[in-house]
Amino acid sequence: MSSSVSPIADKRQLKKAEQHLKKHFDEAYYLIWRIGIETGLRITDITELRYDDIDIETRKVRVMENKGTRARQAKARLNVLNQVKEELLVYFQNNKRQLLDVYMAQPQDIISLIPAAWKSKVEKRIDDAVAQAAPRWRVAYLTKDTVRQLVARSQRWKGKDNGFVFSRSTLASNRARNQKGVISRQACWKVFSQLTDVLATIHKRVKVGCHSTRKSFARHLYFSSGKDISLLMSVIGHQSVTTTLRYIGVSDDEASSAQLQLHRYLH
Repeated sequence: MSSSVSPIADKRQLKKAEQHLKKHFDEAYYLIWRIGIETGLRITDITELRYDDIDIETRKVRVMENKGTRARQAKARLNVLNQVKEELLVYFQNNKRQLLDVYMAQPQDIISLIPAAWKSKVEKRIDDAVAQAAPRWRVAYLTKDTVRQLVARSQRWKGKDNGFVFSRSTLASNRARNQKGVISRQACWKVFSQLTDVLATIHKRVKVGCHSTRKSFARHLYFSSGKDISLLMSVIGHQSVTTTLRYIGVSDDEASSAQLQLHRYLH
């Protein structure tokens, strides 16, 4: 869903999207969209927001990013498996068949080759490493108007939302309201993808989905910061200039110009 959608470059289309969501769908989808455009947070990080994550006075949002945290945990697990593979190569040095199997195996496939006597200890090492993997935290800021609407929402649903900003129990639909948990990414995609045809009525057609909010945030941050590509890469967690510029829909000429600016900035 996310790789094929586009950032919304035209500010008129951004305004049109907000207006359409506010008029035709539950307030929750309008607020999810708005927070995504303002902060660049991923949709699942937004839908899982708790009111405790938001500082009303400073308008600051602090969340543990699901994707970044999972990546750190996966890396921690892989590091342990790499160590175990090295240990197995020593352990099976007198067993050519087993030694070859271990040597040829990828670290993530090594579990099946571990002796039964090792398994519980290896599993504990993996669990400990994953538990100690530092979560990735992201801090972002909301506009005053968005905070005002969130405060009103919290007061309206207090005691019914379990502290979640986008609890299903707040939805107008009786069917959705009776389901536990928060609004799903799939539900957001079903709503946001309808904006593709809506926005085409005022400007060129762009494919819209859940990831359009993050891409749009990134694109407008890039241009509003004077095309500060280093800043943008830091905020959205990218390592490659080319990947970042492609992500925000920058043309080849614009990309070349941005990379030259980066070189001047660095040197």
